[in-house]
Amino acid sequence: RAVTYDTTIPVLTLTQAATQADPAKSSPIRFTLTSSEAIDASTVTAADFSATNGTVAVTGSGTTFTVSVTPATDGTVSLALSGAFSVADPAGNVATDATLDDTSVTYDATAPVVTLRQAMTQADPTSGSSIRFRLVSSEALDASSVTAADFIVTNGTIGSIDASNASNLLITVTATTQGVVSIAPSGAFSVADVAGNTTSADRKSTRLNSSHTDISRM
Repeated sequence: RAVTYDTTIPVLTLTQAATQADPAKSSPIRFTLTSSEAIDASTVTAADFSATNGTVAVTGSGTTFTVSVTPATDGTVSLALSGAFSVADPAGNVATDATLDDTSVTYDATAPVVTLRQAMTQADPTSGSSIRFRLVSSEALDASSVTAADFIVTNGTIGSIDASNASNLLITVTATTQGVVSIAPSGAFSVADVAGNTTSADRKSTRLNSSHTDISRM
């Protein structure tokens, strides 16, 4: 008969799961507890962890455990060891500490609220053919999700979209001829925040006259 002799305490690390998005729009938020050797799964429980802005559940076996946190609300979700943290290997060697690495995730499940309007500095009427509009968002947008295809322009073409301010994008339209220049969300309008939450614009378009008639808004 043989007996395994083990007096070595497991070395543990707690970190974001490799597949965890950050920022994230999906729940739960996943973290991974890894060990230098197999752990007695019965010693790894939700009570071993302390979550900010969420509740904890634990699954796993062997050397890898998933610690899932269900967020209570949008914001930072962080995970730490509780004061009762104590996990053991099958020989009963108990670890009461772990190395923490990147254990906070920004949770955002709220779609941005966006408004399309004339730029505040845009003269109306104007003799200039370069007409400025703004796409204003309640939060930073993923600039790559905002393209010319998101808009319908009457009497003009989109020359550029400046997303240097990700919550207040500048859309420059070049007028084709004298008359009303208008911009509205297209049927394909879909923009996203950095967590991937998508939204459609309100259908209020802003019209700008490039000659000398009054501004008109729908």
